[in-house]
Amino acid sequence: MWNCAWLSLLLLPVISVLVGVTGFNLDTEKPSVYSGPEGSYFGYSVDFYRPNPDKNVMTVLVGAPKANTTQPGIVEGGAVYYCPWPASDADSCRQIPFDKANNRMIKVNGTREPLEFKSHQWFGATVRTHRGKVVACAPLYHWRTVKVGGEMDPVGTCYIAIQNFSAYAEYSPCRSNNPDPEGQGFCQAGFSVDFTKDGTLVVGGPGSFYWQGQVITVGVAEILNGYSLKAILRKVEGEKQTGAAADTYDDSYLGYSVAVGEFTGDSEQELVAGVPRGAQNFGYVAVISSSDLSFIHNFTGEQMASYFGYTVAVTDVNGDGLDDVLVGAPLYMERELESSPREVGRIYIYLQTRPLLFAPPTLLTGTHLLNRHQLHRPQTSTVTAIRWSGVDLPRAGVAQPESSPAREQHPSSPSSPPAHNSFIPRRGASQVL
Repeated sequence: MWNCAWLSLLLLPVISVLVGVTGFNLDTEKPSVYSGPEGSYFGYSVDFYRPNPDKNVMTVLVGAPKANTTQPGIVEGGAVYYCPWPASDADSCRQIPFDKANNRMIKVNGTREPLEFKSHQWFGATVRTHRGKVVACAPLYHWRTVKVGGEMDPVGTCYIAIQNFSAYAEYSPCRSNNPDPEGQGFCQAGFSVDFTKDGTLVVGGPGSFYWQGQVITVGVAEILNGYSLKAILRKVEGEKQTGAAADTYDDSYLGYSVAVGEFTGDSEQELVAGVPRGAQNFGYVAVISSSDLSFIHNFTGEQMASYFGYTVAVTDVNGDGLDDVLVGAPLYMERELESSPREVGRIYIYLQTRPLLFAPPTLLTGTHLLNRHQLHRPQTSTVTAIRWSGVDLPRAGVAQPESSPAREQHPSSPSSPPAHNSFIPRRGASQVL
């Protein structure tokens, strides 16, 4: 069965309220519509892909993190679809074979057991492209840890594709010798992902270090160099990772969303990362140096539990040549009456005026109850691609992260992780508060 719904391009109302912004060409009369398998969450992530840089031909890549594939023994492993644009018909998309294999196996006391667990891994929850490179991630990929007991840790994994999907390589930075909640065992790498302009991969893992979260950067060439499917534990040359902080930063979710932009006046881009449960649950967005991953600027939310930083995007909104920052807070509440607050969501637009200086935010507040107004792509089984030019549309984060055990001194945090197949989509998931 196949069904249809709409995918909203939510930057349009953002741009329309800002004075002096022009140059859009939107073909709303003849949109391309793509359909995917029912229940697959086809359209959960979307990006454009140019198969040949010398030709003006564009395609659309669509993530379907609950889709079934031909992988033997894998249930709802997730998939990414390649869709021609404009669409010849709604069913013109085909699955990209990032991974055709079953779970790798390991011998334990003479018995073959799975080394990894790809069912319900949410592959395709994030998809991003950059000059012929494509990354797609499965933030709920689990693996059997290096410990004797062999626990299942949701470390997450990503696949890189190059040369028009003729070569692939896996990248799982949190599949390491540092397992369990206090390490990278609940990292969920690939929960968010982006590329810098020079092609460096930026990966968010909000579950590391008792949910402090982390941001990881690495070069694609370094991932591909010397890659072997047999190398389960692999440290990639040049990889950078933010580390663990004091336990007061537990449950912050650094890396819940990521983006890149230029904010220091030089030619090197900085990283932008959402931390929606940081700052005592007010949430904040950090601007991070790409050279040493130090934090150089913060935007802090105005309302507790609004999930400020749930999504982040960077673009030059007002056309002044400076990158601006957009932040989503989908659980923001209007409090006209304290006894009956209205959850409508809010978007914050920070216009850069000079390096690391920003004007007070322009606010866009939702109008409908439980609208959860934000920059996002909802879970649907259809994608509508509208022809556009003149702006880089913002991206969103992906899904509600799986909970991990908390430190003993924080009994108010979740006490145990749910089953690995009980993943709940985070779009508007108010149960996380």
